Amino acid sequence: MINYFNTTDGQITPIPAYQRNCWVNVERPSAAEIKHLQTRFNLPFTYLTAALDDKENPRTEGTEQSIIERPALILVRFPHESVSPLGYNEYTTYPFAIILTAEVLITVCNHPAVFIQDFLFHQPQLHINNHERFTLKLVWFIHKSYLNCLDENSHTMDTMEKNLTIATENNDLFQLTAMQKSLIHFQWALRKNRQLLTQLQASEFYFETAPFSELLSDILIESEQAATMTAQQKQIIDEYNTTVSAIVSNNLNIIMKVLTSITIILTIPTIIGGIYGMNVHLPGASSARAFTFIILGTIVVSWLAAWWLRRRNFF
Repeated sequence: MINYFNTTDGQITPIPAYQRNCWVNVERPSAAEIKHLQTRFNLPFTYLTAALDDKENPRTEGTEQSIIERPALILVRFPHESVSPLGYNEYTTYPFAIILTAEVLITVCNHPAVFIQDFLFHQPQLHINNHERFTLKLVWFIHKSYLNCLDENSHTMDTMEKNLTIATENNDLFQLTAMQKSLIHFQWALRKNRQLLTQLQASEFYFETAPFSELLSDILIESEQAATMTAQQKQIIDEYNTTVSAIVSNNLNIIMKVLTSITIILTIPTIIGGIYGMNVHLPGASSARAFTFIILGTIVVSWLAAWWLRRRNFF
Protein backbone atom coordinates (compact mmCIF):
# COMPACT_ATOMS: atom_id res chain seq x y z
CA MET A 1 0.00 0.00 0.00
CA ILE A 2 1.38 3.39 -1.04
CA ASN A 3 0.34 6.64 0.69
CA TYR A 4 1.44 10.13 -0.28
CA PHE A 5 1.85 13.05 2.13
CA ASN A 6 2.75 16.70 1.73
CA THR A 7 2.82 19.85 3.82
CA THR A 8 -0.26 22.04 3.54
CA ASP A 9 -0.50 25.20 5.66
CA GLY A 10 2.16 23.84 7.97
CA GLN A 11 0.35 20.53 8.43
CA ILE A 12 1.40 17.12 7.12
CA THR A 13 -1.65 15.89 5.22
CA PRO A 14 -2.34 12.99 2.83
CA ILE A 15 -2.56 13.75 -0.87
CA PRO A 16 -4.18 11.63 -3.59
CA ALA A 17 -1.19 11.36 -5.92
CA TYR A 18 2.53 11.93 -6.19
CA GLN A 19 3.95 15.46 -6.00
CA ARG A 20 7.56 16.54 -6.12
CA ASN A 21 9.21 16.70 -2.69
CA CYS A 22 6.39 14.74 -1.09
CA TRP A 23 6.64 11.85 1.34
CA VAL A 24 5.87 8.41 -0.08
CA ASN A 25 5.01 5.99 2.73
CA VAL A 26 4.92 2.34 1.62
CA GLU A 27 3.51 -0.37 3.87
CA ARG A 28 3.45 -4.07 2.98
CA PRO A 29 4.24 -3.38 -0.69
CA SER A 30 3.26 -5.85 -3.37
CA ALA A 31 5.68 -6.96 -6.09
CA ALA A 32 3.92 -4.64 -8.56
CA GLU A 33 4.26 -1.65 -6.21
CA ILE A 34 7.96 -2.34 -5.69
CA LYS A 35 8.48 -2.54 -9.45
CA HIS A 36 6.56 0.71 -9.94
CA LEU A 37 8.64 2.59 -7.34
CA GLN A 38 11.89 1.18 -8.68
CA THR A 39 11.08 2.31 -12.21
CA ARG A 40 9.51 5.65 -11.27
CA PHE A 41 12.34 6.86 -9.04
CA ASN A 42 15.24 4.84 -10.49
CA LEU A 43 16.03 3.13 -7.20
CA PRO A 44 18.16 0.06 -6.50
CA PHE A 45 15.94 -2.95 -5.99
CA THR A 46 17.62 -3.78 -2.66
CA TYR A 47 16.63 -0.37 -1.27
CA LEU A 48 12.96 -1.25 -1.58
CA THR A 49 13.21 -4.85 -0.42
CA ALA A 50 15.54 -4.28 2.55
CA ALA A 51 12.63 -3.59 4.90
CA LEU A 52 10.81 -6.73 3.77
CA ASP A 53 13.37 -8.98 5.48
CA ASP A 54 12.42 -9.00 9.17
CA LYS A 55 15.97 -10.01 10.16
CA GLU A 56 17.72 -7.22 8.24
CA ASN A 57 20.34 -5.31 10.25
CA PRO A 58 20.29 -1.50 10.47
CA ARG A 59 22.67 0.00 7.94
CA THR A 60 23.23 2.84 5.50
CA GLU A 61 23.94 2.85 1.79
CA GLY A 62 24.76 5.75 -0.48
CA THR A 63 25.55 8.21 2.33
CA GLU A 64 29.17 8.34 1.20
CA GLN A 65 28.06 10.11 -2.00
CA SER A 66 26.00 13.16 -2.89
CA ILE A 67 22.26 12.69 -3.17
CA ILE A 68 22.51 13.88 -6.78
CA GLU A 69 24.88 11.04 -7.61
CA ARG A 70 23.01 8.29 -5.79
CA PRO A 71 19.95 7.93 -3.51
CA ALA A 72 20.67 7.14 0.11
CA LEU A 73 19.21 4.35 2.22
CA ILE A 74 18.90 4.52 6.00
CA LEU A 75 17.60 1.29 7.53
CA VAL A 76 16.63 1.34 11.22
CA ARG A 77 14.64 -1.04 13.41
CA PHE A 78 11.46 0.04 15.18
CA PRO A 79 9.49 -1.66 18.00
CA HIS A 80 6.24 -3.41 17.23
CA GLU A 81 3.76 -4.91 19.69
CA SER A 82 2.75 -8.49 19.04
CA VAL A 83 1.40 -11.56 20.85
CA SER A 84 3.58 -14.44 22.02
CA PRO A 85 2.75 -18.06 21.10
CA LEU A 86 1.28 -18.45 24.60
CA GLY A 87 -1.01 -15.45 24.11
CA TYR A 88 0.89 -12.78 26.08
CA ASN A 89 1.77 -9.30 24.86
CA GLU A 90 5.38 -8.82 23.83
CA TYR A 91 7.47 -6.56 21.60
CA THR A 92 9.68 -7.34 18.68
CA THR A 93 11.52 -5.12 16.21
CA TYR A 94 11.29 -4.79 12.45
CA PRO A 95 13.29 -2.88 9.81
CA PHE A 96 12.13 0.51 8.57
CA ALA A 97 13.72 1.87 5.39
CA ILE A 98 14.12 5.59 4.69
CA ILE A 99 15.18 6.40 1.13
CA LEU A 100 16.35 9.91 0.28
CA THR A 101 16.38 11.06 -3.34
CA ALA A 102 16.75 14.44 -4.95
CA GLU A 103 13.00 14.78 -5.51
CA VAL A 104 11.19 12.60 -3.00
CA LEU A 105 11.49 10.90 0.38
CA ILE A 106 10.31 7.27 0.58
CA THR A 107 9.75 5.10 3.64
CA VAL A 108 9.14 1.35 3.44
CA CYS A 109 8.08 -1.12 6.12
CA ASN A 110 6.56 -4.58 6.10
CA HIS A 111 4.60 -4.18 9.34
CA PRO A 112 2.33 -1.44 10.73
CA ALA A 113 4.49 1.33 12.20
CA VAL A 114 2.45 2.80 15.05
CA PHE A 115 4.98 5.55 15.66
CA ILE A 116 4.05 7.14 12.31
CA GLN A 117 0.65 8.15 13.73
CA ASP A 118 2.37 9.83 16.67
CA PHE A 119 4.78 11.44 14.26
CA LEU A 120 1.97 12.91 12.14
CA PHE A 121 0.10 14.14 15.20
CA HIS A 122 3.06 15.82 16.93
CA GLN A 123 4.83 17.36 13.91
CA PRO A 124 2.44 20.04 12.58
CA GLN A 125 5.19 22.50 11.55
CA LEU A 126 7.61 20.08 9.89
CA HIS A 127 8.07 20.63 6.15
CA ILE A 128 8.54 17.52 4.06
CA ASN A 129 10.70 19.24 1.43
CA ASN A 130 13.50 19.41 4.03
CA HIS A 131 14.28 15.71 3.60
CA GLU A 132 17.22 15.51 5.97
CA ARG A 133 15.42 17.13 8.88
CA PHE A 134 12.33 15.06 8.14
CA THR A 135 14.45 11.89 8.20
CA LEU A 136 16.05 12.73 11.52
CA LYS A 137 12.66 13.48 13.04
CA LEU A 138 11.42 10.08 11.92
CA VAL A 139 14.46 8.40 13.47
CA TRP A 140 13.93 10.41 16.66
CA PHE A 141 10.32 9.21 16.91
CA ILE A 142 11.44 5.63 16.36
CA HIS A 143 13.70 5.83 19.38
CA LYS A 144 11.03 7.67 21.33
CA SER A 145 8.69 4.74 20.64
CA TYR A 146 11.21 2.44 22.34
CA LEU A 147 10.88 4.54 25.49
CA ASN A 148 7.08 4.36 25.27
CA CYS A 149 7.23 0.56 25.00
CA LEU A 150 9.60 0.37 27.96
CA ASP A 151 7.20 2.52 30.01
CA GLU A 152 4.42 0.05 29.18
CA ASN A 153 6.69 -2.79 30.30
CA SER A 154 7.33 -0.98 33.56
CA HIS A 155 3.60 -0.47 34.11
CA THR A 156 2.99 -4.19 33.50
CA MET A 157 5.67 -5.06 36.06
CA ASP A 158 4.03 -2.78 38.65
CA THR A 159 0.66 -4.46 38.06
CA MET A 160 2.21 -7.90 38.43
CA GLU A 161 3.91 -6.86 41.66
CA LYS A 162 0.58 -5.75 43.17
CA ASN A 163 -0.94 -9.15 42.41
CA LEU A 164 2.11 -11.13 43.51
CA THR A 165 0.80 -11.96 47.01
CA ILE A 166 -1.98 -14.13 45.54
CA ALA A 167 -0.07 -15.56 42.58
CA THR A 168 -0.43 -19.33 42.43
CA GLU A 169 -0.36 -20.03 38.67
CA ASN A 170 2.24 -19.81 35.92
CA ASN A 171 0.64 -16.80 34.20
CA ASP A 172 3.09 -14.34 35.72
CA LEU A 173 6.03 -16.50 34.70
CA PHE A 174 4.77 -16.69 31.12
CA GLN A 175 4.30 -12.90 31.05
CA LEU A 176 7.84 -12.41 32.39
CA THR A 177 9.17 -14.70 29.67
CA ALA A 178 7.45 -12.59 27.01
CA MET A 179 8.90 -9.41 28.57
CA GLN A 180 12.38 -10.92 28.66
CA LYS A 181 12.14 -11.75 24.95
CA SER A 182 11.03 -8.16 24.25
CA LEU A 183 14.00 -6.70 26.09
CA ILE A 184 16.44 -8.99 24.29
CA HIS A 185 15.01 -7.78 20.96
CA PHE A 186 15.34 -4.18 22.15
CA GLN A 187 18.95 -4.60 23.28
CA TRP A 188 20.04 -5.96 19.93
CA ALA A 189 18.09 -3.44 17.86
CA LEU A 190 19.18 -0.42 19.90
CA ARG A 191 22.82 -1.46 19.70
CA LYS A 192 22.62 -1.75 15.92
CA ASN A 193 20.69 1.53 15.66
CA ARG A 194 23.40 3.34 17.64
CA GLN A 195 26.04 2.04 15.25
CA LEU A 196 23.93 3.40 12.40
CA LEU A 197 23.65 6.82 14.06
CA THR A 198 27.42 6.91 14.52
CA GLN A 199 27.84 6.26 10.80
CA LEU A 200 25.45 9.10 9.99
CA GLN A 201 27.46 11.46 12.19
CA ALA A 202 30.58 10.58 10.19
CA SER A 203 28.90 11.20 6.81
CA GLU A 204 30.38 14.04 4.75
CA PHE A 205 27.33 14.45 2.52
CA TYR A 206 24.40 14.15 4.93
CA PHE A 207 23.48 15.82 8.22
CA GLU A 208 26.77 17.73 8.36
CA THR A 209 25.34 21.16 9.28
CA ALA A 210 25.12 22.28 12.91
CA PRO A 211 21.31 21.91 13.35
CA PHE A 212 21.42 18.38 11.96
CA SER A 213 24.41 17.49 14.13
CA GLU A 214 22.55 18.71 17.20
CA LEU A 215 19.47 16.69 16.25
CA LEU A 216 21.62 13.61 15.71
CA SER A 217 23.09 14.13 19.16
CA ASP A 218 19.58 14.34 20.62
CA ILE A 219 18.67 11.07 18.89
CA LEU A 220 21.77 9.41 20.31
CA ILE A 221 20.77 10.61 23.78
CA GLU A 222 17.29 9.09 23.31
CA SER A 223 18.88 5.88 22.06
CA GLU A 224 21.25 5.74 25.02
CA GLN A 225 18.39 6.37 27.43
CA ALA A 226 16.37 3.56 25.84
CA ALA A 227 19.38 1.23 26.01
CA THR A 228 19.91 2.07 29.69
CA MET A 229 16.25 1.49 30.54
CA THR A 230 16.32 -1.80 28.62
CA ALA A 231 19.38 -3.03 30.52
CA GLN A 232 17.86 -1.99 33.86
CA GLN A 233 14.52 -3.65 33.16
CA LYS A 234 16.20 -6.82 31.95
CA GLN A 235 18.27 -7.05 35.12
CA ILE A 236 15.19 -6.41 37.27
CA ILE A 237 13.16 -9.02 35.40
CA ASP A 238 15.96 -11.57 35.71
CA GLU A 239 15.85 -11.12 39.49
CA TYR A 240 12.09 -10.77 39.52
CA ASN A 241 11.67 -14.05 37.67
CA THR A 242 13.40 -15.92 40.48
CA THR A 243 11.35 -14.07 43.08
CA VAL A 244 8.05 -14.80 41.34
CA SER A 245 8.93 -18.49 41.06
CA ALA A 246 9.69 -18.64 44.78
CA ILE A 247 6.53 -16.75 45.75
CA VAL A 248 4.29 -18.87 43.52
CA SER A 249 5.81 -22.00 45.04
CA ASN A 250 5.41 -20.62 48.56
CA ASN A 251 1.77 -19.63 47.94
CA LEU A 252 1.05 -23.13 46.68
CA ASN A 253 2.70 -24.59 49.79
CA ILE A 254 0.49 -22.40 51.98
CA ILE A 255 -2.62 -23.58 50.15
CA MET A 256 -1.56 -27.20 50.47
CA LYS A 257 -0.89 -26.68 54.20
CA VAL A 258 -4.37 -25.23 54.73
CA LEU A 259 -6.01 -28.02 52.74
CA THR A 260 -4.09 -30.62 54.71
CA SER A 261 -5.21 -29.05 57.99
CA ILE A 262 -8.85 -29.07 56.85
CA THR A 263 -8.48 -32.70 55.82
CA ILE A 264 -7.15 -33.60 59.29
CA ILE A 265 -10.08 -31.83 61.00
CA LEU A 266 -12.65 -33.48 58.74
CA THR A 267 -11.05 -36.87 59.34
CA ILE A 268 -11.94 -36.77 63.06
CA PRO A 269 -15.74 -37.00 62.56
CA THR A 270 -15.16 -39.71 59.99
CA ILE A 271 -13.12 -41.81 62.43
CA ILE A 272 -15.57 -41.36 65.29
CA GLY A 273 -18.53 -42.09 63.04
CA GLY A 274 -16.77 -45.19 61.71
CA ILE A 275 -16.10 -46.50 65.22
CA TYR A 276 -19.65 -46.00 66.43
CA GLY A 277 -20.97 -47.48 63.24
CA MET A 278 -19.54 -50.89 64.10
CA ASN A 279 -22.00 -53.63 64.94
CA VAL A 280 -20.49 -54.31 68.41
CA HIS A 281 -21.29 -53.22 71.93
CA LEU A 282 -19.86 -49.71 72.55
CA PRO A 283 -19.91 -47.37 75.59
CA GLY A 284 -23.15 -45.41 75.72
CA ALA A 285 -24.88 -47.60 73.12
CA SER A 286 -27.83 -48.12 75.43
CA SER A 287 -28.22 -44.46 76.33
CA ALA A 288 -31.03 -42.44 74.73
CA ARG A 289 -28.73 -39.45 74.46
CA ALA A 290 -25.77 -41.32 72.97
CA PHE A 291 -26.09 -39.59 69.58
CA THR A 292 -26.07 -36.14 71.20
CA PHE A 293 -22.98 -36.95 73.27
CA ILE A 294 -21.17 -38.36 70.25
CA ILE A 295 -21.93 -35.23 68.17
CA LEU A 296 -20.84 -32.89 70.99
CA GLY A 297 -17.71 -34.92 71.59
CA THR A 298 -16.89 -34.88 67.89
CA ILE A 299 -17.30 -31.09 67.75
CA VAL A 300 -15.09 -30.61 70.82
CA VAL A 301 -12.33 -32.88 69.50
CA SER A 302 -12.46 -31.21 66.05
CA TRP A 303 -12.33 -27.76 67.66
CA LEU A 304 -9.31 -28.77 69.77
CA ALA A 305 -7.56 -30.12 66.67
CA ALA A 306 -8.26 -26.87 64.79
CA TRP A 307 -7.04 -24.82 67.76
CA TRP A 308 -3.80 -26.81 67.96
CA LEU A 309 -3.18 -26.54 64.21
CA ARG A 310 -3.83 -22.80 64.38
CA ARG A 311 -1.30 -22.36 67.17
CA ARG A 312 1.22 -24.22 65.01
CA ASN A 313 0.48 -21.79 62.11
CA PHE A 314 -0.77 -24.51 59.84
CA PHE A 315 -3.59 -22.27 58.71
